[in-house]
Amino acid sequence: MKRNTRYILITLAAAVVLGGAITALLLTQPAASTEEDSSSSMASSSTEEISLYSHEGEDVASIDVTNAEGGYRILTNVEIIENSSTSSDSESSSESSSDSSSSESQTFVTYYLDGIDQDLQNTSSVSTAAGYCTSLSATREIGAAGDLDLSEYGLDDPQLSVTTTLSDGEESSYSVGDEGPVSGYYVLYDDKVYVSESVGDALFNNCLEFVNKTILSITPPEDDDEDSSSDSSSVNEESTNEFTNFTFTGANFPQEVQIVPQSESLTSDYRVSVPYKADAAQEAMTSITSGVASLTATSVAAVDPTEEQMAEFGLDNPLVHMDFTVNGTSYTLISGNAVDGGRYVMLDGVNVVYVCDDSTVGVWANANLFSLRDSFVLMQNIATINQLTVETPNGTDVFHLTRTENEESSTEDNIVYDYSVKGTDGQEITYSGVFTTYYQTIIGIQLLDETTETEPSGEPMLTVTFDYYDGGDSRTVSYYDIGNRRCLVEVDGTVVGVVSQSVVQSVIDNTPIVLQNQSINADEEEE
Repeated sequence: MKRNTRYILITLAAAVVLGGAITALLLTQPAASTEEDSSSSMASSSTEEISLYSHEGEDVASIDVTNAEGGYRILTNVEIIENSSTSSDSESSSESSSDSSSSESQTFVTYYLDGIDQDLQNTSSVSTAAGYCTSLSATREIGAAGDLDLSEYGLDDPQLSVTTTLSDGEESSYSVGDEGPVSGYYVLYDDKVYVSESVGDALFNNCLEFVNKTILSITPPEDDDEDSSSDSSSVNEESTNEFTNFTFTGANFPQEVQIVPQSESLTSDYRVSVPYKADAAQEAMTSITSGVASLTATSVAAVDPTEEQMAEFGLDNPLVHMDFTVNGTSYTLISGNAVDGGRYVMLDGVNVVYVCDDSTVGVWANANLFSLRDSFVLMQNIATINQLTVETPNGTDVFHLTRTENEESSTEDNIVYDYSVKGTDGQEITYSGVFTTYYQTIIGIQLLDETTETEPSGEPMLTVTFDYYDGGDSRTVSYYDIGNRRCLVEVDGTVVGVVSQSVVQSVIDNTPIVLQNQSINADEEEE
């Protein structure tokens, strides 16, 4: 047998004997000793928190945080309120103080950022940041700074540093390096390196991140009707914000645009009243009203912006300047340049430049007249029309409409009418199916685009005039051929946009057919 092999076998045999002896020894030990070892093992594996310092808020004068974003300074406001409770009401006062029976006053500490109006600050966020500075604990001590290579822990060039100054001048400071291998950060405090989990994200912020990002939060007014509580039906009615007017100006609006509520339209709750009359785009107005009622920014770009910053953000000459009144209170929002999927926005009276997501504010912040008005040239309810005049270069035709109350179907609260229509020469035209289908082709014409032209030229290709049962002012729409299969549209003397020439021609072609009391195809396709 080889010498090496023999040595290996001898060693293994010795190990087996030794192992058996150790096993026998352990089996003969008292049970208490085994429990002791187990307890000792658990204690050594657990992590004890090391408290490095902790200060009461009322003792803190200031906190300075320096980081890659520039940092910030936190100050304290200490308010002492004398306890006016007596022994007779000690039970009630004990709810507001941990030891009101022995304490004659209560101390309240609030934190705020230096250099920013306190009304603009998110006090909760500031208090959270202060909490990371008024106390510091560690989960592990690495060693004395002088015995370590600080670059291995990112402490030769720290990410941030914190200095908490007490009212008596005493200071507590620490620096933060790299993240630890498992959790927390390496910190340098009192010439020793520790691993700490009490370093919060707020310490890496810049001062603007502590500004409140809620721009507007508008809630419907409560019902002041004393009898409303007794009316069971009112309980189920959801209160809504009441928007009474909108005014749009700015670079996107060569002319002032005013939008007001309306109730007579079948398609929109709002109408453009200036520079001309037209239904407002219902979807756009719904987005605007819901958006401004609860408007929150994604970030803050500046507080107390300089003239240079206002120009940089495009707010010295806003794209949109929107004034609106809701629940009797007026507000003004302005929008500027686009930035990373958002847009710079300001609220009048608040000297803060916000960045808002375009999905939240784009519908108004980049609006123009064309995007705010309904796409139909002039949507008019047929039930209100008593005469329709259609003019072309070939002549003028008039449709006379009459309504008669249907007494059988009418009620005290709802009058039902039967309608009839006659043509230019007094001929009877079937109202339902013949005239109504033709009428739909007239009011169904939609704008394709806005235009920079303000004055039409030549004679109109088609003019349609609406007259009403209530005797209100007539509404007139004229279409002018401008070539390239397009027509310029003028409503009540104001150019509003461009439409397809083919849909205008279809109205012209269909007019003599309807006058012969023949039905037409209403599904004309636009180019």
